[in-house]
Amino acid sequence: MDRTPFPPHTFARHKWLLNLFAALSLAAFFYVGGQFGVGALGALFVLWSAALVFFGYQEGQKRLRAVEEDRARALKAHTASMAERMLFAGREEGWEFEASCAETALGFGRIPQDVPDRGLTEEQQVVARHAADLAAEGVLRTRIDGFPVTAFDLEMINDADVWELRRRCRFERAAEASKDYLTVVAVHLPVRLPYLASVHPFAPGSRVACTADDAFAEFLLSVPTVRAAALDVERLWSVQGDLLVSCALTNYGLDVADVVEVTRRTARLAGAFPWSELERFRVEAPETGTGAGTEAEAETGTGQHSLWVHEFTSGLIGPQVRRWDEQRLGRTELRAFRSTHEWLSERAPAESLAG
Repeated sequence: MDRTPFPPHTFARHKWLLNLFAALSLAAFFYVGGQFGVGALGALFVLWSAALVFFGYQEGQKRLRAVEEDRARALKAHTASMAERMLFAGREEGWEFEASCAETALGFGRIPQDVPDRGLTEEQQVVARHAADLAAEGVLRTRIDGFPVTAFDLEMINDADVWELRRRCRFERAAEASKDYLTVVAVHLPVRLPYLASVHPFAPGSRVACTADDAFAEFLLSVPTVRAAALDVERLWSVQGDLLVSCALTNYGLDVADVVEVTRRTARLAGAFPWSELERFRVEAPETGTGAGTEAEAETGTGQHSLWVHEFTSGLIGPQVRRWDEQRLGRTELRAFRSTHEWLSERAPAESLAG
């Protein structure tokens, strides 16, 4: 997913070249020092160091341009994908399309806030303005199996890529080059339920709280279909208030066929919930705010939803997932949606597999 895992440097791929370069450099230092003295040796060392810095800078700029070119291709591909979604909604009965909607992004990373021009670092300004201006793109709305469903894209700053790119350019340029698309599918539920992330069976003793109600988590995950969906770690989902949320992170954005597949799969999961028995877990809606509600506020500290995606799975360590939460920017009152990584246990506990 990240754009910055560049191919290894030539010296890393060919150790003999690195050894040859080191040997030639050492020989040159001995020769110049022996023939022309300490002054000449010092001058050679300065020139040698300057050459390393220059060629290192050139290599870094080359890699930065490669990332920006890939981002430019992603923008074109995403624009084409938005056109495909519009055409799809026009020909398929029951689907509606909206090119952009700021209101839909509320609770999913959009944070209305005034960002001052002074008193902030460049990073704080860029990240805070991104949160203030964030809008849902390519919004599709429909109803599947009786559940209203909304699907949309969020243009998110990839924090891992920014960390790598900011060493080569200003933060604003790095942030623009590192943006990815987080496709969000939200199924609207008939009952507000406690917060539950599907990674719950994989996170015993984890730093990350995966539920606001252990009894609710135990009951819901005892349903075979729901349990099977929770154990599919490559397709994460979460229950947050009156929404069932599933996400996918891509550089270029999901095409319309994949978006439809995710919406239908998530709606089928909502249909598998034992609704006749969930009334006892109902939670009250918050009196104020437009975010995720009281159960998610207990998790994130605000009204923003937590968004989860699968990164990759290692047989030795376990699944790695990424989660977006609202976080404060330094000591300011400004906030932004930032991602964190979490390694989960390699396998779900045996008791979660039983039944």
